[in-house]
Amino acid sequence: MRKVFLKTLAAIFFIAIMSLPFAAQSQTSSIMYASSRNPLMNNANPAFFPSNSKLYFSLPGANVKFSSPLAFSSIFQYDSAENKTYINANNILDTLANGDKIRFGTNVNAFGFGINFGKFFVTLSSQVKVDVGFGMPSGLVTFLNEGNYGHTGDDVLELLDGNLINARVYAEGALGFGYKITDELTVGARLKMLLGYLDLSNAGSSMTLTTAPDYSSMTADLDINMNYAGCIDIQYDSVNDQTTYNIRTYTPKNYGFNIDLGAKYETDLFEVSASILDLGPGIHWTDSVSRIVSAREDNTFTFEGADVSNMMHGGQMDSTYTQMLIDSLSSLAKTKTINGGEDYWTSIPTKVNLGGIFHITQGVSAGLLFHGEFERGLVKVGDVFKKKNVGFYSRTSLLARVNLYDWVELVASYSLTSSNGNWNFFNPGVGLTLTPFRTLQIYTFLDYISNIYIVDAKQLNISLGLNLFFGSHAD
Repeated sequence: MRKVFLKTLAAIFFIAIMSLPFAAQSQTSSIMYASSRNPLMNNANPAFFPSNSKLYFSLPGANVKFSSPLAFSSIFQYDSAENKTYINANNILDTLANGDKIRFGTNVNAFGFGINFGKFFVTLSSQVKVDVGFGMPSGLVTFLNEGNYGHTGDDVLELLDGNLINARVYAEGALGFGYKITDELTVGARLKMLLGYLDLSNAGSSMTLTTAPDYSSMTADLDINMNYAGCIDIQYDSVNDQTTYNIRTYTPKNYGFNIDLGAKYETDLFEVSASILDLGPGIHWTDSVSRIVSAREDNTFTFEGADVSNMMHGGQMDSTYTQMLIDSLSSLAKTKTINGGEDYWTSIPTKVNLGGIFHITQGVSAGLLFHGEFERGLVKVGDVFKKKNVGFYSRTSLLARVNLYDWVELVASYSLTSSNGNWNFFNPGVGLTLTPFRTLQIYTFLDYISNIYIVDAKQLNISLGLNLFFGSHAD
């Protein structure tokens, strides 16, 4: 299959940008952590159990979240003089230059169950999760902003690395236990069995650009190397130079596991808690493993007269220069699919929660939550270990909770979020949980609302669902 490298990057980036209103990020909601009555609080800390119930069933529900360093309105700019809208490439490249990612994902809660025996409780849950991350190497950002001017000789620009895209779809079945050691202290643990349906992971893809000191020539070295496994069959026809994709229904054999640990200490006056989630190796991809690699044996190309320092004008690409690069690099971006590749592991981002709640009155509480998330990336390919920590994201939230009577719970939050050192200071949240007759629970949460206007929003967290309670009692 012949692909033009720059067009491929542009297409992937454009799709990711257009998907922002529906994108999501795998993160723990501060609203959910602050709840005392919703069973999904147990997903944030295995030592949590609904305070007013002995037995619950979680019915199907969804959690949709997105996070991006760019808002829709900062990407698309309107030119009133020419009466047209264009993509502001300068703004995109400047924002992504720090290595931040557009992060996409969603959780669908298929089933949940919990029963409290007094001193200990048991939980069972099943979820389907989607995680996608899209980034841009700093060298590519520099090249598109500045061209190759000032980057010659030993100053090699890295135009492609493992930060470009990673995606996976998997199911999670979890069995949890909690034990009340004393009247104040509760500990919990959960074992998660993981089943992978689809994965696309960078296994060492790279592209470098070297410019002669006198700008007489520019040499590109491209090595495409992606791991793929899952329910989509990829077949490459070398005779017709075509690749076909077929979605098949099957039971995958890509297994893995993680564990969650948590603890809570609560008195009449305050509550402190901590949890660590998704600690473990992740998913072992062994079924329908393929590799997407460069088709050329010699993937080096040198072209003359390659001073492209004027690629950007007014925030838009200059087609005179970009077309030259597209034509020159098209022969490099030829890939092929190798079926039956080596098995490999991918990790799930590990999360840490530290919380403190002060009980002001019997029904009113307020506190603070710190949430940190470590994106460890690819763990192991065959016998070769790859870099593990490739991202850190944190949220610090002020929380308030009001329980009205024994069937209404209101939760509010205000969060400071950080992604690879970039801070966002406006992220309120609100949640409502209704449990009429102490049996049917309806909940909705809106968290990390970075802007009330969707075109200006950089992140958002939405949760909707139903639960059933039995043996409920007043708090």
